[in-house]
Amino acid sequence: MIFLLCFTFVLANFNTQYVTDELQIQHTDLNSSKTYLLSMILTQIPKNNYCLPLLQVIVNNQIYNDTLAYSIKADIQKVYFQSTDAITIKVSCNVLDYFQNQKNLNKTMHFNLSLHEAQQHISLPCQFPYYGQNCSLSIQQIYKEFAVTISIQNNTWFYAYAILDDDNYEIIVENGKLQFGVSIISFDKINTTTLPTFFQDFIVLDSDNDENLISLSHSKKSSNSIYIIGFYNFNPTQIQEITITITTAFQDQEFPFWAIMLLISIVIFGLILFIIILCHFRRQYKKLTQIQPALDRKVLKKYIPTQKIDSKMKQETCSVCLLQFELKEKYCLTPCKHYFHEQCLIDWTTKQANCPVCRQGLLENEIIELLEVKSNRNRETKETKIQEVIQSKENPPSQTYRDLPFLQLSSSPFRTQCKIELDSSPQGGNSPQIVQFDGSPQNLTNRNLYFQSDGIVESQN
Repeated sequence: MIFLLCFTFVLANFNTQYVTDELQIQHTDLNSSKTYLLSMILTQIPKNNYCLPLLQVIVNNQIYNDTLAYSIKADIQKVYFQSTDAITIKVSCNVLDYFQNQKNLNKTMHFNLSLHEAQQHISLPCQFPYYGQNCSLSIQQIYKEFAVTISIQNNTWFYAYAILDDDNYEIIVENGKLQFGVSIISFDKINTTTLPTFFQDFIVLDSDNDENLISLSHSKKSSNSIYIIGFYNFNPTQIQEITITITTAFQDQEFPFWAIMLLISIVIFGLILFIIILCHFRRQYKKLTQIQPALDRKVLKKYIPTQKIDSKMKQETCSVCLLQFELKEKYCLTPCKHYFHEQCLIDWTTKQANCPVCRQGLLENEIIELLEVKSNRNRETKETKIQEVIQSKENPPSQTYRDLPFLQLSSSPFRTQCKIELDSSPQGGNSPQIVQFDGSPQNLTNRNLYFQSDGIVESQN
């Protein structure tokens, strides 16, 4: 329902109720020597609650209104005027900028208009932090780093203030996906109260999020600032709760060049130190976790040196990998006269300290013992041969049956198996006589074999 234009010729005083979203009335028959008060009392605001009712009085092309009451959506708006006998009254509901794009907004208002003679009353401003009629209300103070939960009446403002230093701060608003509006004003010094309105940095909190963040930028003119924060509850029927926390915001400050270079130097030095420590620990870790070979590599190089394979070695086979030796490969010859590839012997002696073939110990003391035994045996052999030559000259030996030689087997540090087959019959028709024995480093014996009465006789010394 819209009352666009109405002409009234009534008494100067009237009180009328309207239900409309826009109204324009021309009123005459006024006394220009008197002062009048036009009041608009809202009895029901629009259902959408996104527009601001505005009362305007046009006098001689000049517009008068109650700016403060309009800016905070007060229930009562008052306009004083004088020196005129005719006025134009306009009532409208202006949609907030945030909701301009919404369609089918219902702006219908219920209000009373009253006009009567009055003396203009100039109300004195309230001293901070008081406000309202007769300065009977007080703005609540909130402190940084403390969460405050407040309840806000429907279609009502709530005001709070905070005194903050020269840091930058943020307001964390936990609105629980409810729709609130926020307006913040700041002062370096304040004596009289000024309230936030819909027209002073007013924002609408995102109702899709449970929590919203509002930044407070501090003025560098003063060490302390007073922030007055206004919250408006858009809910037309219910009281809503909201939680507010003021926290220090992270500041992106420019570092001086020397500070940047110092930080870079510290980082580089720390990185280099970390690499050095890491390498040191890695070496220590390798020493602690490295598997100690069963045979010391120094012993291996000293007593079993590597040699290059020549053409005579091509037919030999490595007893570890069972592959024939090839030219340009390297091999090792153990003191017990067994051939192996260099890498094969290294791999074997990692777990075993003996020869892969005869199990001869390859520790340093065992090799030294073996070499001494071999040296003694060679010396005994030479001495034996010398004695035999001397005895043969003095007492020529008589030949045994069929001139068979005298066999003498000396002790040896190697595992030795011997098998002798002999046909002792004159015609060779009898079964051969077999003598077997086993000699080992643990069973060091000298065994002599000779013939007697067409057979092999063994004597053990």
